[in-house]
Amino acid sequence: MKRTEYDTDGLRDEAATAIEESPYTQSDIADQLDVARTSVNQAVNDTSPKFEKLRQRIGEHLRGGRVEKRVTFVHVEDE
Repeated sequence: MKRTEYDTDGLRDEAATAIEESPYTQSDIADQLDVARTSVNQAVNDTSPKFEKLRQRIGEHLRGGRVEKRVTFVHVEDE
């Protein structure tokens, strides 16, 4: 099992790369995922976290496997 971790920008880049390497257009992918083409375009071009779920769906759809969201909390103490 291959495991790759992405930050928010990495997930956006991976979704964009998956689309570029696929034989499908953004419109095709939008139809396959039942979303608007503009949403697919924003998911790969906009840095907003608003599109994280769609980026996950694009990656899963085009690359297979699953994309899981992990939240990490970091506690930093002043010295």
